[in-house]
Amino acid sequence: MEVKKIKKVTVVGASIGGLVAAAELSNSGFDVTIVEKGKSVGGLYNKVKTPFGEQELGMHVLYVSEKQFAYLSEIFGENTFNTLSGDQVDVGSCENFGSKFFNSHYPNVLGHELQDEIIVQIKNSSGKGKHALNAKEEVINRFGKTAGTEVVGPILEKLWKKNAELLTPHAINCFFDLRRIVACTKQEADTLKTDAWLDSVLANPEQSQPAGEVHGGRIGLTFNKRHGDLSESVSIWAEQRGIHLQLETEVSIDGGLHISNIPAQESCDACIIALPIHSLAPNLTSEIDQLELSIYYLQTSDQIGQKFPAYYLLSHSGNLKASRIVNYDSYNQELRTDEFSILAVEVIHEIGLAPSEQEIVSEVEQLFPDLSIKESYQLSRSVKVCSPTIKNSIILDSISRKIEQQFGNKPVYFSGMRTDQGVFFSHHTIGASHEAALECKQNLPRN
Repeated sequence: MEVKKIKKVTVVGASIGGLVAAAELSNSGFDVTIVEKGKSVGGLYNKVKTPFGEQELGMHVLYVSEKQFAYLSEIFGENTFNTLSGDQVDVGSCENFGSKFFNSHYPNVLGHELQDEIIVQIKNSSGKGKHALNAKEEVINRFGKTAGTEVVGPILEKLWKKNAELLTPHAINCFFDLRRIVACTKQEADTLKTDAWLDSVLANPEQSQPAGEVHGGRIGLTFNKRHGDLSESVSIWAEQRGIHLQLETEVSIDGGLHISNIPAQESCDACIIALPIHSLAPNLTSEIDQLELSIYYLQTSDQIGQKFPAYYLLSHSGNLKASRIVNYDSYNQELRTDEFSILAVEVIHEIGLAPSEQEIVSEVEQLFPDLSIKESYQLSRSVKVCSPTIKNSIILDSISRKIEQQFGNKPVYFSGMRTDQGVFFSHHTIGASHEAALECKQNLPRN
């Protein structure tokens, strides 16, 4: 009787997405190995020490499906997460044209002198189905020339420090979600959004009154205070599931994907690369367009309360250095104190040109004049971000093709962050990793 060999799948990267992919494959009977370059798991979903206690590294809200939630509960424990649902899944806000808007995180032109012109162009838009070669063409196709060049284009350029003509069309869905724009009242928006194309470009100006499912019915998750060390939880889960977890393992793509200096295809039947490709190629540093993400923590003199009724605020105006301000109080009740609140300010900037703490404090006090900042702290380390430029897209596509050629007929998938393809937020990467695992199961039967 012939003994069927169990197929081996390697997941490169112990990010949240990589762990979900490993869970799907392991539960389906595959021999799974998770390889991680660092000392810990979870990617950015860990905490950092600050003078104000341990704080989240940026914003820790995960948007997941029911099945992905089940896997994460299995991995980290059922009592690890607080859940958000309905319109509470994502409560965003923005600043543009010198004003704050707490009803949507999309650019808002209500009351702007160009509002009437913009809404007429959107209604008459001929951009549906048009192929855009760059981000400038994409925003003009979606919103018309006026909004594309006067509103959305400048926001993109503020964020990524590049002319919109040099960015890919998918840049509109990286860090700032610029797929839609608030250009009319709720009543008019509801009427216009019955058209599929207009629904894709017009935003609801009242996020507390969604017309349909928020985030496609996904659940919002936050890590609660009761959770322990993420790496410890994953190690226990992996051992119980028979998953091989390898931390601090050398991974590179010099001459093809290598794990501990061995060509990856020699040790597995399929591979899911669940981390950014460029992070595996330090030799590309001088070739690719990169920026830095720095994080600042601000302690207020009292509780924020309704002064900031949103999870985060996107800073769209070009005169502000801040990119996003995160309000921990609003989405995680357990983080609240009786005396003060903590804000995290994320800034995407040119490498080596991080703003000073005082500059960031001044901006926040300018945006929220009724908030008093008591103390501030800049995280000592920053994160390199691969810009969503057309140049980077060409380079990363070339690397992906070489790895695919290296694997030959064996399946290989890429689910890590790629700003040039619009894969940036956690729900993008978790979803992409889970989809890769499902496709891998189809293309790689156990027997």
